[in-house]
Amino acid sequence: MPDPGPDSRWPAAAEVRPAALPPGYGALLQGAFDAHVHGQPDILAALQLRGSDLDTIRLAHAYGIAGWVLKSHLWITTDRARLLQEQAAELHFTVLGSITLNPVMGGLSGTLVEFAAAHGARVVFLPTWGSAADVARDGYIARLLRSAIPSFDRYAEANAISLLAPDGRLSGPATEVIDACRERGLALATGHASLAESRAVAAYCAETGQRVLVTHPLHYVSSTTELRVFAELGAYVEFCNGPLLHPDGHLSVRDIHEAIAAVGTDRAVLTTDAFSRWAPPQPECLRMFAEQLAYLGWPATDLHRMLATNPRAFLGITPVPPDDASNSPEED
Repeated sequence: MPDPGPDSRWPAAAEVRPAALPPGYGALLQGAFDAHVHGQPDILAALQLRGSDLDTIRLAHAYGIAGWVLKSHLWITTDRARLLQEQAAELHFTVLGSITLNPVMGGLSGTLVEFAAAHGARVVFLPTWGSAADVARDGYIARLLRSAIPSFDRYAEANAISLLAPDGRLSGPATEVIDACRERGLALATGHASLAESRAVAAYCAETGQRVLVTHPLHYVSSTTELRVFAELGAYVEFCNGPLLHPDGHLSVRDIHEAIAAVGTDRAVLTTDAFSRWAPPQPECLRMFAEQLAYLGWPATDLHRMLATNPRAFLGITPVPPDDASNSPEED
């Protein structure tokens, strides 16, 4: 079945939330901060999600989520983040803007990071579909973009970005970006970097004191033990719910369970990274994720650390106490 056009009618987030939240519903999400949220639109205007950004924020607040990082594979999200922050002011919900250094935004450039910081960005994502590693494997985002942009393949191949120099070390532009993030106090995420690139980034960040999140690394490893090096280097390691919902996905929540055990909860960060038409609204994705991991044996204290404490540490924002109740679920 083809994706619906921009005028297609899909349920808003408010239409898919429970009419009244039962006691304890969403309890595991109290104070959660999602560091990887895709708004609507992101990839293409014709790709519909389940509800508008503002409706989804209202649902998130009802679940106890305190805020998130708004990410786009194409454009800087600072304007959208500020507008949503203002529209949801009565909820005291935090929306942080970000930039992804894909070719359409200028690629690897310390000056671009400075521009983004001056415009209010708080997170820098390294290239995703524009990375040489992603171009080589024909990633999912590339396939979506190709469906609407006739010249995409030519453009992506001509502008593919590697984080490594020919000698295998981190490239000059990549170190320039990391240095600019550190100087401006921005958080850094690895995007769709290869395993070797992510290791080089994490090592340089460890040397320089830059906060870094290795994004969805289970896509690139054959064994969860390969992730331990990131924790040893002091990087945070992201585990997403979105890929678990993909019809072509090869991962299950039990893979995440094993990976968390390998990395340790002190370095693990749980996010959604969900934007496809078959996925529930982001808050429900995060609730499902937390409930499934609880079912597999992770205690509430560990889940709180991965959902609330570690994301804030990565982002450099005020920690939330374990018993925070400032965003308790609404009981209608």
